[in-house]
Amino acid sequence: MELSLVIPAYNEAGNLEEIVTRALEALPRVSCDFEVLVVDDGSTDGTSGLADRLAEETDSVRVVHHPRNLGYGQAQISGFKAARGELVALVPADNQFHIEDLARYLPLVNNADVVLGIRTQRQDTFLRKVVSRIFNFSMALIFGLRLKDINWVKLYKRKVLCAVDIECNGFAIDAEILVKAKRKGFRFAQVDVPHYPRRWGEPTGVNIRNILSTMRELFWLWRKMR
Repeated sequence: MELSLVIPAYNEAGNLEEIVTRALEALPRVSCDFEVLVVDDGSTDGTSGLADRLAEETDSVRVVHHPRNLGYGQAQISGFKAARGELVALVPADNQFHIEDLARYLPLVNNADVVLGIRTQRQDTFLRKVVSRIFNFSMALIFGLRLKDINWVKLYKRKVLCAVDIECNGFAIDAEILVKAKRKGFRFAQVDVPHYPRRWGEPTGVNIRNILSTMRELFWLWRKMR
């Protein structure tokens, strides 16, 4: 089955070439048919031009551009819509996941529709770890979604993304997809994967504005799914 590697990128000029190069080296060993799809979410630091250059250098790389920063959720949605593969992997552009570790996921798709990575030896700040633990606990308590690491790299079968109506625009999108997939009877599997330190740029996501926005989206999702 063809594998689409979706990489949302916002101001990742210092990381993007490394992850795309690593993908082009690793994916032929992971899947015989693949594409790398970079979603430039309105970057202002040169990410856009770099992505275009990488796409010009090889037919295996394609780019989707947002005219402005629309947010992580919309970047995911654009990537899912543009992906051609029967398997779709969502990977951040910060190089904290190494593409060759997708080999750990693929054997599990024989018995699962979504494979979720569990970060081992997390290279994150204490605050990010605490927020993640609270989020995962809340998802289990509110939605019965007992998964260890909801917001890390996932491998989807295309049929899951086609069956789920994605409505969230922000960081709650991962939870929304999984909650709705669970309701539709899709099967999950989990696998431990190494987590690597970010060597360039600053992480985004854990700030009061995004936390409150995610809480609002989760409250909306809870009301909708009751």
